[in-house]
Amino acid sequence: MRRREFLTLVGSATATWPLKARAQRRSPRRIGVVSTIAENDREAKPRVTAFQQALEQLGWATGRNLHIDFRWTNRSAEEMTFLCRDIVALEPEVILVQSNPGVAALRQLTSTIPIVFVSVADPVESGFVDSLAHPGKNITGFSNFEASMGGKWLETLKQIAPGVNNVLALVHAETAAHAGFLRTAQSAAPSLGVILSTANVQRAADIEAALTALSAEANCGLLIMPHPVTTTNRKLILKMAAQYGFPAIYPFRYNVTEGGLISYGIDLVDLYRRAAAYIDRILLGAEPQELPVQAPSKFEMAINAKTAKALGLDVPLRLQQLADEVIE
Repeated sequence: MRRREFLTLVGSATATWPLKARAQRRSPRRIGVVSTIAENDREAKPRVTAFQQALEQLGWATGRNLHIDFRWTNRSAEEMTFLCRDIVALEPEVILVQSNPGVAALRQLTSTIPIVFVSVADPVESGFVDSLAHPGKNITGFSNFEASMGGKWLETLKQIAPGVNNVLALVHAETAAHAGFLRTAQSAAPSLGVILSTANVQRAADIEAALTALSAEANCGLLIMPHPVTTTNRKLILKMAAQYGFPAIYPFRYNVTEGGLISYGIDLVDLYRRAAAYIDRILLGAEPQELPVQAPSKFEMAINAKTAKALGLDVPLRLQQLADEVIE
């Protein structure tokens, strides 16, 4: 039997075993982690380190009473599904997963293994949980952005680049939360004097084609939606934004430290740190449906002054004062 077929068979069987039976089986305890970036991505280590340090503070140490299976991917949805199936087949007692595509893949594979997510947008609209207060299934975790953030991103972009009146949003059409972001951005657009359009991006080639086409227009800017496809292709986005002189707003600080103009969003490392508490409670017997989905508690704005200067932009003093970090 081929490995892929074997994992499918074992994963399907594991997904139906009772939760309590799994929770009593082994020592050290076993958890799985599925990340939607590559292991060698510079953002991977800070997140994992924060997560493991928080677990240690709660009494869980790898090599002593805990074993962690990691799976990393920055490629296709098909690979994400394969790696999730691989994790389920290992029979972990709980799985930590990042991103909407990661949760979507896992929920198709198991309805009993507890899943704790981080950085998931609009988990109710996405169908992952019944409500934030009462998840109601085997899934809970830590969300990232509410739908209203779409309007906030557009407003912030206009503040730093007032001459922009044609904004292209890079979206992933299959991600339900992006529809909410777009609704609030479209509502804000007329009052900001902005025409908002979208490009559905599934891979690097889509991003390259969309930004190349946009270069033929004048006074253009970019709104980058949070998704693995924009995260893993961020170097391409940064390169083309600089090449064509597009002011762009990003959802995460690391986009700005790597050369992006401005970001407004959550602290992903903080979410990984906080997720350790839910992993701990589930290992001690709590059920996911008992743990409400938590909203982010820490937002941050970062501005790259060097990039602003290269784009010919004067960053307003008020925006500088609001920023958590201005990179000179």
